[in-house]
Amino acid sequence: MRAGKRKQTPITSAIGTIGHEIIDLTPTFFKFFARLPRLMQRSIKIVLPFLVLLVLTIVPLPMDDPIQYSLAIFACVSMLWTFGGLPLPVTALLVPVLLTFYGIFPTADALQPFADPVVYLLMGGLIMAEAFRKHGIDRRLAYIIVARSGGDVGKVLLSFMLVAAVLSMWISNTATVALLIPVVLGIASRAGEDKKKLSVLFLLGIGIGSALGGMATITGSAPNAVVSGLLAREMDWTFLNWMTIGLPASIILLGTSWVMLRKVFPVHTATLDITAVVKELKEMGSLNPGEKKALGIFLPTVVLWIAGAEIGAMLGFHASFMSAAIVALSASVLLFATRTLDWQDARSISWDIFLIIGAGLALGEGLQQSGAAAWMAEILVSLTGDFHILIIMLVVSAVSIAFSNFMSNTATAAILAPILIGMSDELMIDPKLLVLVCGLSVSISFITPIGTPPFTLIYSTGIISRKDLWRSGLRISLPAIFLTTFLVYLMVEFGLI
Repeated sequence: MRAGKRKQTPITSAIGTIGHEIIDLTPTFFKFFARLPRLMQRSIKIVLPFLVLLVLTIVPLPMDDPIQYSLAIFACVSMLWTFGGLPLPVTALLVPVLLTFYGIFPTADALQPFADPVVYLLMGGLIMAEAFRKHGIDRRLAYIIVARSGGDVGKVLLSFMLVAAVLSMWISNTATVALLIPVVLGIASRAGEDKKKLSVLFLLGIGIGSALGGMATITGSAPNAVVSGLLAREMDWTFLNWMTIGLPASIILLGTSWVMLRKVFPVHTATLDITAVVKELKEMGSLNPGEKKALGIFLPTVVLWIAGAEIGAMLGFHASFMSAAIVALSASVLLFATRTLDWQDARSISWDIFLIIGAGLALGEGLQQSGAAAWMAEILVSLTGDFHILIIMLVVSAVSIAFSNFMSNTATAAILAPILIGMSDELMIDPKLLVLVCGLSVSISFITPIGTPPFTLIYSTGIISRKDLWRSGLRISLPAIFLTTFLVYLMVEFGLI
């Protein structure tokens, strides 16, 4: 059997068939919709959600008004986020407007989630990430790790995935992928006849690595912040709590993905020429003053995020002063005070993400306070109540992955997490079982090019096809459903989180 050809097993054949069916699924309605003028398409995407809002508001339903109104808001916002009729941040601004219009919350309560501590924690993380980008710490780290691979293709792939994962724990995964694309394509170009295959392999590696690395910390991705914010309203939930489950999940799935990628995209080339990377690393020299200042602030910040409460108690500080959000804001102030950053640098930060997180928390709070989350949870429990909790968790993981591949994973978390908290109350189980499975699974959105901005960026290079995405995405996502579910189940059951 020639190299690069593998015997098709019934399982891989079935996965391939499913993938073809997903890609080829183009109902007549969607073909018709695609032929409509662009202005009409956008009008339908905007009008339809508000039409549903109106219908659910005025049609008599056998439930209390607060529940009915909250469901109407939920349906409208979910459709706007799904269809993209309005930009995500604009839809986010609509959430407190609707919550106050329908009397679910007074103004102060509707806006309070936009000032949730988790919003400021993520803000501090993004400001820190900008310092990394400005002073080239991210590029230096990439070159150091790739240079240590020795040119072995498998190690180079693992190096790129590790760099993407480590950077995405602290900075935007979109920025990480944008940084690494030219690096990976430059190295792959030295592979001769395997240039195309290696380009695909390495691009998928950094995309998947960035997505999985983002699982590890609250600052790694916006869905983590949304889920953590909602869990913090139910229990004592900290930066370290998330990292306790997020980091192991990230490491396990990263290793699994590395193995699967090498099987799905085998190459003949064994070693690569990385002399250009080694040369550029030498030219960078030792750490410059900006790098030293950024790292001098970043490293203590991470320590305080993880063990701030214990250190604060030992030093006699007020407990709130050592909260993760205050530590993040303090670090941000230091970055500006030491001239590591200036405000012009901060203008490039995606400030709109804070509106989306705040809206997700506000929507979740509205669903819970009105009783709508409990109402939806009762329906779900009636359908799944006889199933073992592991089966329910597997279904939640699969649904979360499916949703996040066709809409924003932040919006997916904001929509599903409040319902899952209500469902946990109905089942009388620890809410972490369902909510964490959802929060982790929404990061596994690399079957389509629209799941997350990094994969849109990778797809836009024209090197990766939709077929490449679903071939790798399905083969990694299917085992990831089981691995994520069992990891969360075991850690919660044994009281580790």
